[in-house]
Amino acid sequence: MRYRMAMFFLPVLLAACTVGIRPEFTQSFVDANRGLDDDAWSAAYSPQMGLLAVGRDSGRLELWDARRKDVRIALQAHELRTQDITFGPADGIVISRSSFGNVEVGDIVQYENGPKVWDARSGELLHAFREGHWKPGAASATPLRGLYLLASYDELHIYDHASRALVGAPLRVPGDGGVTCLDWDEASGLIAAGTDRGVVLLLRLQRDAAIPRLEVVDRHAAHAPGPRNDMLAVMLLDKGTRLVTVQRSPVRAQALHDDVPPLYQGLQHETVRWNLAGWQREHVYSSSLVGLHQAGFTRGEDWLVLAGVAGGSARIEGKIELLDLRGGVAWLYQANTTHATAVLLPPAREGLVLQHGRATRVRYLDQAGSVPWSPPR
Repeated sequence: MRYRMAMFFLPVLLAACTVGIRPEFTQSFVDANRGLDDDAWSAAYSPQMGLLAVGRDSGRLELWDARRKDVRIALQAHELRTQDITFGPADGIVISRSSFGNVEVGDIVQYENGPKVWDARSGELLHAFREGHWKPGAASATPLRGLYLLASYDELHIYDHASRALVGAPLRVPGDGGVTCLDWDEASGLIAAGTDRGVVLLLRLQRDAAIPRLEVVDRHAAHAPGPRNDMLAVMLLDKGTRLVTVQRSPVRAQALHDDVPPLYQGLQHETVRWNLAGWQREHVYSSSLVGLHQAGFTRGEDWLVLAGVAGGSARIEGKIELLDLRGGVAWLYQANTTHATAVLLPPAREGLVLQHGRATRVRYLDQAGSVPWSPPR
């Protein structure tokens, strides 16, 4: 594994509690992204570490200390696009994945599906899963400190960071498809896993004789089996009593089939809040997006970030939609590419929309603030 480090280092210890953001940070980030010919495909922020992580098309992974104006590490984390980023605040780590497929052509062999674990302070590669059997899948921290879940399609592995090894037996769910998204709740101990077949699994991580194991405590499928049912995000709320899912919607895809270009047919979605006591649909959120490629959130913030396109057969534009899960309000922002991404920075009361050759600040919590913001469209 080749990796390079930039001239900038994170010289301070990352705290375990929520930390603030330096006022100049977001504008410094915007300035550094101006004219950059390396599009961001993923971005995530950890309030506990004060760390913004960005994965780029070239395979680069950037770690920005949001408590400082221009302190960052740049790593050539993967040979292919960096698409998935997971934080481990308790251990001060970042887990990245390419999820872009393995390459085996003659003497050229690149195994890019395996997760890589990085020290968030120094950028040191702590562990890499280089085996060829790894398939694309989600990753997540868990309610048990030091233990992480790493999916290899329909297998969920338990990673013990202290021993730098997989422990226990993997949980296999072949009938439910590959694991595409994960979330966890500390108060209830629940873990939610969404799959590419539209199934949600509720899990618990148990320790038996010091050997951890996963068990399925509930399972739910919102739609009948079929294509384009995949889950894009799952988010546990209210101490694990409610769940928000972002999922491809066959019903909405059929309804909009004649109104969107062929490239975006089948990419329609629905966002639903469930009461887990009986899987009752409490609310279905409206959306202006006619195609969705990414959904995410910042832990501890009851907002969703939806990245996709809006418009119709005559004209399609890239958009970012920020959805308030409590109030139901959605703000729509324009992007200059159909594959933009965005991230929320709650301590700064603003977010960043990452586009082609630029980044834009959005004051989603305080639209009347003095910082320049992108008006909702």
